[in-house]
Parts: sequence; C-alpha cells; structure tokens
Amino acid sequence: MKITEMIEQRKALHSERDALVALDSMTPEQEARGHALANDLQKLEGEIRAAQIRERFASNSAMERSLEKSEERATEQRASKQYREQFLGWMRGGAAPELREVITTSSSGVLVPKIYEEGVLEYLDANTVVRNLADLKTGVTGYPTVRWNTMETNAYTSAWTQIDSGTTAATSIDPGFSEAPIPPIPCGPFTQVSRQALVQSNFDLEGEIIDALQRQLSKNLEWGYVGGSGSSQPTGIFKVDTNCQITTATSTGTTRALAITAGITLAKLTEMRYTKLPAAYWGSAAWILPQDAYAALAGLTANNVPLFVPSADFQVLQNAAPFTLLGLPVYVTEYVPAHVATATTGKNVVAVLGNVRDAFSIREWSGMSMYRDELTAASSGRIKFGAWMFANSLVTRAKAMVQLQVTNA
Repeated sequence: MKITEMIEQRKALHSERDALVALDSMTPEQEARGHALANDLQKLEGEIRAAQIRERFASNSAMERSLEKSEERATEQRASKQYREQFLGWMRGGAAPELREVITTSSSGVLVPKIYEEGVLEYLDANTVVRNLADLKTGVTGYPTVRWNTMETNAYTSAWTQIDSGTTAATSIDPGFSEAPIPPIPCGPFTQVSRQALVQSNFDLEGEIIDALQRQLSKNLEWGYVGGSGSSQPTGIFKVDTNCQITTATSTGTTRALAITAGITLAKLTEMRYTKLPAAYWGSAAWILPQDAYAALAGLTANNVPLFVPSADFQVLQNAAPFTLLGLPVYVTEYVPAHVATATTGKNVVAVLGNVRDAFSIREWSGMSMYRDELTAASSGRIKFGAWMFANSLVTRAKAMVQLQVTNA
C-alpha cells in the first residue's frame, strides 16, 4: 500500500473514532469498535512511519548514487583525450573545457586533465621529504579536523593482577584524545608567458608551462611542510614547538651559521637519539636535516677523521641520504624556516628526529585547478597561468618527535 493510501485510511479511521468519542453513551458494540479502531490506528501509524523511513533512505541513497556517478563522469571526462585537447587549446586562447570554475572577473579556472594531475602528484611523491614521511591524506573535502590519541608510549601501564587472590580487578588505562581543526590554505603559484610565444612556439610550450607549475606547487608545498609559520601557511615541522621532546643548545650569536655550529655537535645529536627520543620509536624514527645542517654534520671530525662517513651501500628510503646517523636514516631538505635573529630570546630549530608519521599530519584537498588571466599583464602582452591547490599541516603526537632548538646569545 502506498503512503498516500495509508494516510487516507488513517484519516477515515480518525473520523470514525471522533464520531464515537462525541457520543454521550456507547453500546457494547460501539465500545468494541472503539477498541478495534485504536488498535488499527496504532498498527497503521507504525506502517506509515516505516514507509516514510524507507522512502527517506531510498531518496538519500539515490542522491548519493547520483553524486558518485557525477564525480565518476567528471573524472572520466578529465581522463579523456578530447578533454586534454580542449585544455591545450584553452591554454592557447581557445574556448574553455566544460569542467571549469570562476576564479576572478578577469580569469577563468579549469580542472587539470587527469594525466597532468597524476603527473603533478607523482612529481610531489618523488621530490618531497616531509610529505613522504608524514601522516598524509589527499582528496580531502570540506573543513575537517584531525583527531589523535594523546597517550604517550610510556603511559600504557601494567594491567596484570594476581589471579584468585580475592582482589583481582581490571586496571583503567583510558586514553585521552585531542582534536584540532585543519582548514584548507590555498597554494597558488603562477607563471607568465608572452602572447607571442604562445602563437609562434613550435614546441610543446603548454607542457613546459604545466611542468613549471608542477615544480612550483611541489616546492611551495614542501616549503610549507618544512618551514611554514602556521599563520596563513601550513605549520612546518621545523617551527619551534614547546610540546615536543627538546634538546637545547645556545648559540654564540644571532646568525643561522652560529646556530648550526652550536647545535650540530656529537653531544647534542647523541642526546636527541638516545636520551630524548622515546625508545618505542627507535625502530621507526628518521632524521630530517636542512642542507646547511647536513653540511655541518658531514664536517664533524675527531682526530681529523670524519665522525660520519656516507655509505653507498645503505639507502632504504626514497630521498634519504645514503647513510645513517646513529643508526637511523637521514633525510635532507633544502628548505628552512625564516631565521629568528632576536638576541637572547630567539630560538631556531636546526634538526628534527622522530617518527614523523605519528607526530605530523598533512591534509591536501581534492580539485587541482589552473586559471588563465589575460588582463592583469595585458599591457606587456603577457598571459598569466596559475595553479591552485589547498593543503595544511600540523603537529599531532608531539612527543614522538625531538627538535634541536638553539637559543641565540
């Protein structure tokens, strides 16, 4: 029976019930009919509610299937050769493909063909350090939060008790949880090309533009994850964090070179490795060093003999330097946060050690897009091409990471 028919039946039963209720007195037959009406109404109400729930679920399911099919069609369209040809024609000034978005009044954005988007992501995977080590989730949508268990590894106490002692009891080990919002932050590099070059080029200029943009995206994202300030930028893993395990050093001045000299010593590195880093992470931790700190490390000597000699026989991780430092892999990045030169109070992180996947989370939003701006640089005969990605990062389980923090003199 349809919902409309059941509602009409309920209306008729209500009318008959109301007529009986209006009587001053009831015969035994009328009283029996009243009880039957009450039972019928109760049963019918349940059937109507069940039908409404089924209809609601069916409607939601149909809507979800429609959205999934729409996304699949969009992905399939971006993966087609026709869409790629439309995209390349748009870069030379032709009509935009159907999958587009408005960026500003002077420019229009289009979704990048699947082959180029996959190329950008592969380039990111091959040429980034922190991104490869962190807790990374891509294809994020909306305004998410990151949640994590805040219990430290040494907080999981013994739950053993004496059997048959009369006092056997369960032991409470309740984890604490923390949650932090991670809003999308735009990363929008752009490059400019003259109209003349687009018209007269007899090589794959479009591919060169896309290559330049993917390199810009890769470098921008990696710099943000390494040295971002956390204000209108991702929070970089080298940002000073008071919640981490900390090895401290004091510089003799305010320059970065002096900070590295004070921090990159055998004593400080040994303290990070064996004293500050919880033993639970000794088998899963890795070093992250900026290039200048790595150079100072390579120059450490004892009796004119290098303390750490690279070995070409050991390279277990992609992008890792071909040696270990105190038994753990070393990653080298060319990026560093802005150096704080404030005397006496300025602090700078010159090395990081830990299980980065536990300590650091990265989120990247879906929907990589490009735009073509023909007006901004029109007076010089140039067209601006830009790319957009949204990403953010933050420190989660801070105690899984050791920072070497150097305070200025």
